[in-house]
Amino acid sequence: MAMLRRYLPIAVVAAFVLALSVGAIASTDESNPPSAGVPQITEIEPAASEAMSVFERARGSADALRADLAAKMDSHADFGMNPGLSRVSIGNATNSLYAVPARGRVCAVLTVGEGANVTCPPTADIAGGQAAPATVVLATGDIAVYGLVPDGVDSVSVQTETTESTAVATQDNGYYTVVPAGTRLRTVRYGGPSGQVEFPIYDPSLVMNREE
Repeated sequence: MAMLRRYLPIAVVAAFVLALSVGAIASTDESNPPSAGVPQITEIEPAASEAMSVFERARGSADALRADLAAKMDSHADFGMNPGLSRVSIGNATNSLYAVPARGRVCAVLTVGEGANVTCPPTADIAGGQAAPATVVLATGDIAVYGLVPDGVDSVSVQTETTESTAVATQDNGYYTVVPAGTRLRTVRYGGPSGQVEFPIYDPSLVMNREE
């Protein structure tokens, strides 16, 4: 029987805080997050290409972020990210997920309204199948769950209080699903190079309410 490796809630909370910090690049906040000051990369690092085949395809017009978002990312370049090297993983009319390479990291950029929610796991975590998911509340109040995975992971499993398990297919090294507002979230689970892993997930609005 395969061993399931569970990750403690603090790991996901850290990723959530990081998402808020980096997310400032897509707003009017001009503060400097801890990730600032890293030289912007000019090409995709080999480790990222080896872990994620989405970076091996030629970049087309559909891979480009909206011009205003790309400009803000360029002006801050947190973790040395370069939006000019982005690849779209999942594109739709409302929320699109992009993989944006950075220095030693790959950023998952989910467009949300006029901005974007950003989290930047280390490339080594993605390659090892140990990158935590991210969550964000959409304008509708529904909750988006998204993240990046390495080659070979075809689906992830999302658990909530209302469903024991919902399979979400991956596309170009990314996954994205939406659950109804108010749904109590449990975990995201998938199997990768490190075996079966499981991460707790949270409704960001509930986390913020607890902090206030």
